[in-house]
Amino acid sequence: MRKLIQNIKKNSQKLLDLTPKQKEDMILALAQKLRENFKVILEANAKDLLNFNKNSALKDRLLLNENRLNALCKSLEKIAFLEDPIYKVHKGWVNYAGLRIEKISIPIGLICVIYEARPALSAEIIALMLKSSNACILKGGIEAKNTNLALFALVCELLKDYGLEQCFLMLSQREELSELLSFDDLIDLIIPRGSTAMIQELAKSTKIPLIKQDKGLCHIFVDESANLQNAVDIIINAKCQRVSVCNALETLLVHKNIAKDFFNLLICELEKFKVKIHAHQNALNFFKDSNLEVLLADEEDFKKEWLDYEMSVKLVKDCDEAIAHINEFSSSHSEAILSNDVKNIAKFQRYIHSACVYVNASTRFSDGGEFGFGGEVGISTSKLHARGPMGIEEICTYKYLISGEGQIRT
Repeated sequence: MRKLIQNIKKNSQKLLDLTPKQKEDMILALAQKLRENFKVILEANAKDLLNFNKNSALKDRLLLNENRLNALCKSLEKIAFLEDPIYKVHKGWVNYAGLRIEKISIPIGLICVIYEARPALSAEIIALMLKSSNACILKGGIEAKNTNLALFALVCELLKDYGLEQCFLMLSQREELSELLSFDDLIDLIIPRGSTAMIQELAKSTKIPLIKQDKGLCHIFVDESANLQNAVDIIINAKCQRVSVCNALETLLVHKNIAKDFFNLLICELEKFKVKIHAHQNALNFFKDSNLEVLLADEEDFKKEWLDYEMSVKLVKDCDEAIAHINEFSSSHSEAILSNDVKNIAKFQRYIHSACVYVNASTRFSDGGEFGFGGEVGISTSKLHARGPMGIEEICTYKYLISGEGQIRT
């Protein structure tokens, strides 16, 4: 294994020789290759779905169909046409000694991405890495093994045409990952996308730096001044459009002064989706006559990412209490305030610590494609290096180029 990773590290230099046009052409060719092989990919995905025995919401993450494959190909095409980030000058200046200093983007180097369930990432990650000139080791979840291998086989056919097949590797066995984690002298970064337990286990098992893509415990706070019908529409979108994703709503906070009117509008919409409610004691009475399954929530419920048609609900007395609750329980992913009070909006934006902070919009927009990045390696909940959707710029670092004419320091 070590020799294999050393070879990838060595060959990664070839990626620096690619011109922006070559990268664009490669990624467009990859999208076309996928379009031509939908049948192969879907047959592999059908095998994975047949073996999958977890809940239906998580099964949705694994599922590929023609619509999702078409969306993947469009995502790759958007990545292809993005501005090339490599050697981009961020700033330049001349110092007191006459040295010309430039800060420029460069690839991080060799990145390992570990992800669960979502097989479309096997192609999307390759496109992002090619665009940013990074070599990459991919480790998908065992539940998507057949689909991941089918996608990567198509990727390798393309890479061979450019002599780059030794810049990328896909692992499928857990034992391989255990060995990989010891190569802190070769691998520059690990980006894990998965459960909190998985990320914590990785952090304990390696010296390689991690950018965490932790759970998405997303909150929405409905303020006293909110447009209630708009708030209902936003909450149904955030909670019910696709429950298995990390940017879906998990905890709803409602200002106590509007609770009665608001729940009168919201409950009938939640009933259409049979959303299970975990209600704080102070919100329980508002659901007593509903047709929803309602449970009394304890503190642990407010720490959960449900990833299903379930939601925690609590009343708060004001914006300050909402902010305090979110900063205590949030996973630092995405939060929203629904309000028409400019002071509360400004306060919420200033004091919420999460990577993505929304005003009068659904948290479902926390996505590289929706942000205009084409796609993302993940959504970082870390505070160092990168936060939120990680596109091509977030998987770059930088260096300084300093040019002189014989200057010496005195």
